[in-house]
Amino acid sequence: MTYSFDRHITEKCKVAMFNLYRIKSLRAHLGRKPLEQLVHSLVMSHLDYCCTLLYGLPDCSLARLQRVQNFAARLILNRRKFDSATQSLKELHWLPIKFRILFRLLCLAFKCVNGTAPRYLCEYFIYSTTGYSLRSGPTFTLPRTRTRRHGDRAFSVAGPREWNKLPLNIKACTSLITFKGKLKTHIFALAYQ
Repeated sequence: MTYSFDRHITEKCKVAMFNLYRIKSLRAHLGRKPLEQLVHSLVMSHLDYCCTLLYGLPDCSLARLQRVQNFAARLILNRRKFDSATQSLKELHWLPIKFRILFRLLCLAFKCVNGTAPRYLCEYFIYSTTGYSLRSGPTFTLPRTRTRRHGDRAFSVAGPREWNKLPLNIKACTSLITFKGKLKTHIFALAYQ
């Protein structure tokens, strides 16, 4: 049994690229804002579908999704094939795929910590009980896994581990909207440093 998600990634890339080529034929008739909305609704939705399951996959598996995102960014900004994709992503304020997955994972973790996620997911977040207080705030215990390759990718491990890495000012947010804003700023700085 394999957990590589190759078929899933291939399907999502195929549908997204088909939609991108259709949008490309309409680009001359649309302004930037409608073009951006079309790309978000017809392409980025496919890249974001079940993306938290892709957490921890090797970069070679995520490279195809990244190429689709790069093509979408160049299409919106009307850039040539060999222009910098990173610069296009920065200009649109988009996170690269790997960091986009991390963003989605941490948003789900936020919902678990605040009790707005389903109960079966919230049960994975167990506060560690230490006899002393930490400057980083309360942390969550990480369950042991048998296999590092697949076990560490599970939400029960990845969610609390990534949450524990966040700065205290982001963890302290009470509203999902403010959390997303601060988190995106933090991850954007990590992605393009």
